[in-house]
Amino acid sequence: MPTLATTNSTAGEELQGNRDYSMSGLRAFPILCAGLLALACFFNTVDLNYGYSGGEDHVGLDWQVAIKLVIAAACSSLGLLAILFSAQVRSALVSLPGCILVALAFVFIVTSSVALPEAATVARVAAIVNFGYLCFVPAAISLLGLRRLTIICLIALVTNLVINWIMYLGFPASGVYEEELWSNVIARRMGGLGHPNSVARTGVLSIILALSMLRSRDLAPRLPLGRTLLIAVIVLGCMTMLATFSRTAIVAGAFAVGLLLLDKIFTRIGMFYTVSAITMLIAAVVSLELISGGGFFSDSFLSMTTKTGDMEELTSATGRTAIWAESLRLISLSPITGYGLNSAPFMMKEFSLHPHNVVLHASMSGGILAGLLVLVLLGWNFFFGLTSNEPLVRAISIYVLVSGIFEDTVLDTFASPSTLLWLVVLIYPTLEGLSRYKASRQPQPTNLSHL
Repeated sequence: MPTLATTNSTAGEELQGNRDYSMSGLRAFPILCAGLLALACFFNTVDLNYGYSGGEDHVGLDWQVAIKLVIAAACSSLGLLAILFSAQVRSALVSLPGCILVALAFVFIVTSSVALPEAATVARVAAIVNFGYLCFVPAAISLLGLRRLTIICLIALVTNLVINWIMYLGFPASGVYEEELWSNVIARRMGGLGHPNSVARTGVLSIILALSMLRSRDLAPRLPLGRTLLIAVIVLGCMTMLATFSRTAIVAGAFAVGLLLLDKIFTRIGMFYTVSAITMLIAAVVSLELISGGGFFSDSFLSMTTKTGDMEELTSATGRTAIWAESLRLISLSPITGYGLNSAPFMMKEFSLHPHNVVLHASMSGGILAGLLVLVLLGWNFFFGLTSNEPLVRAISIYVLVSGIFEDTVLDTFASPSTLLWLVVLIYPTLEGLSRYKASRQPQPTNLSHL
């Protein structure tokens, strides 16, 4: 007879995997889902034409876009099948975050019908693709479980990083991005399969996923060398941060890592190391200032935090204040419908091609209603995501909140890993709650072995 302890253990294992066995019974579904998830995480950020010239972003149809369309169509098909056959997936999409995400997707679809003429095709395709990935993510969580999903995403991201490093070190003609800044200053940054900022996001997400697995009880590595491999991934991600010199990714990643390690910092040993590090840093700064006669720290700070050595680069958020002002002006001209999802490259050719803020990005794409819906989702990240028991949910939530201030972190034309993981942390708590509810409703045999 199964004991109470045995039954509770089984329920816990089901919750940890969180797999939907109504669909997993068809063996091809989980395998197909895993392959599509890996392809989307690896390829959706690939853009070998990011070094465009003439001030126009690359938005045309080529072999890269064609592959992304095929991946999106396959993911969308699997997601729609999951809605038909899986009660878990349907429940996830009618939860509070799910309903808001669905409403946002329909706003983009409706507003794309009256999009800016030159951006209409891109906007309509992007709106449909966005809805398809929204259907796919809960299917992936249900079929794979959070642990398998995390591992697959991490493998795809690390593969992308390794190829970027090969291009950066072995083929500098295509792997090094020369960015022209103010005063004709040229910054040489790591590129490769995409723009340095995109490569940087891949690096910081690899760090977040690896550290989340190290800090999570359910996602912890089971292989003997698992922890060593995850630490190696973190080192690779940190090296990528330095090579790409993307300050937004560094700051957002630092917040995510800090939140994951917060409980360690406020332990006795954690406080010892923290205070020791701060003391040594202050002593080093004072010593260098005394030896140099003053000015060393301020010059070093500018060289480390800016690309031009000009303090205005920081005070204007690398020109983003002007970009945000232009974004607000454009939104005010079409507040109801916006201009279509990801139409900014057509509208902001003189302003870095993007709003560089996730709420402004949504508002320009689908009007003020879309911006408000995204703001509500970010509020969910703040109030519920940051307090989640799952480290991955906390880390991705703070990453999107911080990065979204300065970048169009989510809601890409083709769902990047940032968008996919953002959807995961919004939807996963609902599926976890459903699993707990089902486990609590199952009859629990009483342990009578002591009688």
